[in-house]
Amino acid sequence: MRRRAASAAALALAIAAPSVVAASAAAGRTQPAAPRGDEERLPADEVIPGWRRAEPARVYAGPELYELIDGGAEIFFEHGFERVTVQKYALGPDEIVVDLYAMRDAAAALGIYLGRCGEETPAPGLDLRHTAGRHELLAVRGGFYVVVENLSGRAERAADLVAFARALASRLPGPEPVAALDLLPKPGRVPGSERLIRGPLALESFIQLGEGDILQLGGRVTAAAASYQGPAGRFTLVVVPYADGATARRTFAHVQAHLDREIRPLSQTASRLVFRDYSGSYGEVLLDGAGIELRLGLAEKP
Repeated sequence: MRRRAASAAALALAIAAPSVVAASAAAGRTQPAAPRGDEERLPADEVIPGWRRAEPARVYAGPELYELIDGGAEIFFEHGFERVTVQKYALGPDEIVVDLYAMRDAAAALGIYLGRCGEETPAPGLDLRHTAGRHELLAVRGGFYVVVENLSGRAERAADLVAFARALASRLPGPEPVAALDLLPKPGRVPGSERLIRGPLALESFIQLGEGDILQLGGRVTAAAASYQGPAGRFTLVVVPYADGATARRTFAHVQAHLDREIRPLSQTASRLVFRDYSGSYGEVLLDGAGIELRLGLAEKP
């Protein structure tokens, strides 16, 4: 444990005014520190029959997330991570861990969930968006992303994952719509393919368009993406809304000037860029008012 050396000012205060120091210490004993995390939202002992907290909750805020996640923390920061409260529960030899992530807003929480849930397999009767399996349950509501993990992996504990999620759902705020998803047209959209993008890490799951934050999202602009089935096959549509037309035009010019070296421009105008990428597929970037659209993975030149 680290020991902090007392400063000269603190020593002088202790000598000159011991009664003040004693009063401060007493006040500290009677006023416990406010919780750093969201412990009050977690299930208490026996809320799920038989399950009790195995140890005090731990809270990781800001950069402390690196202590919990060995690789992969950066995507949480890109979307908007604030803190995660971790609580372990035990029933006999079995253990379940609940990770309750508080994200900056509903788009941040949903962005993480969509990037990790895969094909959703919901459990009957659980009133929040989730996907449930034998080993893990992932869920999202409002600005919270939830992971409930069955450490033993025993099949009979899969129902307890759902019970923990149900107990959590009653303590979370109500659902919040994420407006970015409304930007994606419905015709041709492949169900379950929707994603949210707030920076280069999420964009790279579709294409290495250029170095750094080439779409100038800055963790604040929320782009939406999905797969579509078109006449020539499947492709990806990314829709990026900016605050105004001037910002969109600057970003479009930035994209044209900073394309990845493996991307070959085929034609460029003031509002349209057509290219061929490193996989041999075609793509285009379109400037449309205060927004930019990307069509990626096209089998034919647009």
